[in-house]
Amino acid sequence: MINRAIIDKKKQKAIFKYIETMRNGRQLKLMFGFNWLAGMRCINFIYLTYNDVIDAFGKVRDIVELSPEKNKGHKSCRYYINDELKAMIKDYVKDWEKSNPSRYLFLSRKTRKPYNRNSISKIFTSIYKTFGMECSTHYGRRHFITELLNNGTALVVVKSLVNHSDVSMTARYYNENESMLKKVVNTIKV
Repeated sequence: MINRAIIDKKKQKAIFKYIETMRNGRQLKLMFGFNWLAGMRCINFIYLTYNDVIDAFGKVRDIVELSPEKNKGHKSCRYYINDELKAMIKDYVKDWEKSNPSRYLFLSRKTRKPYNRNSISKIFTSIYKTFGMECSTHYGRRHFITELLNNGTALVVVKSLVNHSDVSMTARYYNENESMLKKVVNTIKV
């Protein structure tokens, strides 16, 4: 089933290492970062601009606030940025000229315009296939939700972090697995 892969930290690191070797690896690494570390959908990160992620003082924002046209359902949304993703963003924009703050973060080499969602989907799918995974751009979002829930974050908090309007939608993203189920039942003691 697509997007149901369960991967360990070693494979995660291998995926990111592989991405770094690709021709447009810096862009892809940050796209994967937004997907895996902030739970963003493809529609959220492909149209990000410098101003969306960097404040007036040149600092990476703690919260990326997106307008309705950059989100599914045409509602505004907020994504919280963790320290690892902040470091990735800072490294990515370090050499950028500050004269064009509305510049998109991710531009196609061919068109010099933002990538379209189909192109990103093909790239992500190809990378996952390299690692024997049947996954799409939504896998990182599913992984983000599963990791938070496995670490004890309340479902309603995760719902807010991924901008779902209902917890039942968030619950559908959860990837349970055998080792996690075995571990959980062993926490019960008499």
